[in-house]
Amino acid sequence: MDFDEFVQILATELKYQDPDDPVSGTEYVSQLAQISSLSALSEISTSVTNASAFSLIGQEVTYSATDTSGSTVTGSGTVLSVTVSGSNTYVNVDGTTVDYSSITKVGSDSTTTSST
Repeated sequence: MDFDEFVQILATELKYQDPDDPVSGTEYVSQLAQISSLSALSEISTSVTNASAFSLIGQEVTYSATDTSGSTVTGSGTVLSVTVSGSNTYVNVDGTTVDYSSITKVGSDSTTTSST
């Protein structure tokens, strides 16, 4: 629920409020503060998710996702780019678009050794 929806609900509640059992203005202010806090937290969460996704560019990742037929698809590769579309964040893993939440691992299992 966003701020505009809250205000619409608030106006409707005030319009149809029972005069024998009115709700105090303090309750409405408290509800407004709560909805504002939730909205701010949601925006912060989205920003953190996007920043985290962008930090993966150039990194090796492993993902596990469900395709359109319902089968689980796993893969790995290098993150080439990140796309944000509305509230969804997608990463391009070697040409395959994957939902950011499908990433299960960052980094590779292989270790490099140098010979002398």
